[in-house]
This record gives sequence, C-alpha cells and structure tokens, in this order.
Amino acid sequence: MHRYNPLCRMRRPSSLLAALFWLAALSPAPAATPGCDPSGALGPARLDRVGERLDLVLADGRLIYFPTLEPPRATPAAPKRPQNVVAELTALLAGKTLLVLPLSGPDRWGRLPVRLFIEGENESADETLAAAGLAMASAEPGACGGGVLAAEQEARAAKLGIWADPAFAPLAPEDAAAFFTRAGTLALVEGQIRSVGRTNPRLYLNFAGRRGGASLVIARRNLPAFERAGFSGATLLNRRVRARGVVEIGASPQIELFHPGQIEFIEETLRSAGVKSADSPERN
Repeated sequence: MHRYNPLCRMRRPSSLLAALFWLAALSPAPAATPGCDPSGALGPARLDRVGERLDLVLADGRLIYFPTLEPPRATPAAPKRPQNVVAELTALLAGKTLLVLPLSGPDRWGRLPVRLFIEGENESADETLAAAGLAMASAEPGACGGGVLAAEQEARAAKLGIWADPAFAPLAPEDAAAFFTRAGTLALVEGQIRSVGRTNPRLYLNFAGRRGGASLVIARRNLPAFERAGFSGATLLNRRVRARGVVEIGASPQIELFHPGQIEFIEETLRSAGVKSADSPERN
C-alpha cells in the first residue's frame, strides 16, 4: 500500500484520439444516449461503504456501481489488491458530499450504474481510479467511458498501479503461454491483424497466418454493429490494434468481441506482401 493516496491528485483533461475514436464510431441515436455531463449529477449523497467489486452503498441505501470499470483482482504480485483499492476509494469518498449521475435503470441485482462526483470536482470517481492505475476500463465502458479510457491509457503509459504488474501487461499474440495464464480474465492484446477468416457463425481476426495462433472472434449476430462502425475484415486487415476482452482458451487462444468499443487502432500498418487477403477461408 502506498504511503500516500494516489487518488488525491487531479488529472489534466486528455484528448486522446484513440480513446475517443470508438465513441464517435458507435454514433448512437441522441435519444438513447445517457447524459454524461457532470452538471446533471444530483445530490447531496454520502458514502456508507465500498465492496470489493466496487459496489458502493450510499447512506440513503442506494446500491451503485461503475459500469466503466473492471472490479480489481488479486495477482501474485498484489494478493491484497481488492482490499487495497477499496481502502483507497473509501479514503477518497468518505465524508465528502457526493453527486450521482445515473446512466440507466438498476440492473437485476438492484445496482444503479452511475458516474459519481465529489462536489466541486469535474473528474468522476471512476476516472480518478483509472488515472491512478488502480483499476482498468471494463470491456464495455459505454458512451460515458471516454474519460476512463483516456485515464487508463495515461496510467498504462506511466506504468502506474496495475500497469506495473506483469499480470496486467498487454498480451503479445505470439506468446501463447501468457494467454493460458490469463484464461477467464479481462485482458488487453496488441498486435497486427494478419489474416481474416470466416465460418458461417463467426468472423476470425487472426494475429498469425497459421492455425493455432491467437485471434479475435466476432459472432455473426454481432457483426452489424461492427459494420455500422466501419469495421469489417477488409478495414481491419493489416491494421495494428489493441483489443480488450475476456481470454478464452479453445483450440487456440481467443478474445470474443461483442461491440466496436473493444477495438482501438494503435497505428497504421503498411500492407506487406504475403499477407492473406480479407475473407480468406482460413480460420484458427
């Protein structure tokens, strides 16, 4: 545990294009988009307690959570991380006047997804956690998650918090052993899409031009959302990407993509000779 509270600082606003790209790509209808402006947050509210999955109970009994964040998990390097993050967040919020901005109705467990602010501050609590490297963005940060993604990217570049832990380092597609150690967990993978394969139910974005390599998988039922965002086998082929999702181990390591926000372009990659064309029948 740090001797100082890393949440006590405020970040400079970030304008990372990669973090904002997917938000623009989704382009939801205005009526379906929740308000993200802090000026719409309501209060006052007070914190009662914080759970290890970052479910917060307010003094008035409301149960809230941050849909933008993945709950903290223990690793060999930090076996008490969940408890430590709870302590950091409690220290940040306890005794403060809080403002709550609901993003939708309660989920099936009665939890209300929110943006949460300390009165007088513009940075939300989930952004502050991500900026300190205490939590990673969820697989679906949503329309109000741009600030969290930008904060995470800054923390990752500075190797703050979890990003100094090897268990959170972005996976390299050629490191099959690393995928096995992350099975069932949310992870980042970075690499170039070298071939695209199709079967009737799925599209495969392969990081290797051979069977057995790591791949991103999109189920046929989810393809329309990617196509509306301008993503297809042709537009993704040979691009260097960062993808976010749960690692699955089958015949080969895979991460299934459910929505375009799980993909970020890292940089433009020139097409090279010998790389398979889009819609190749080869798959992992």
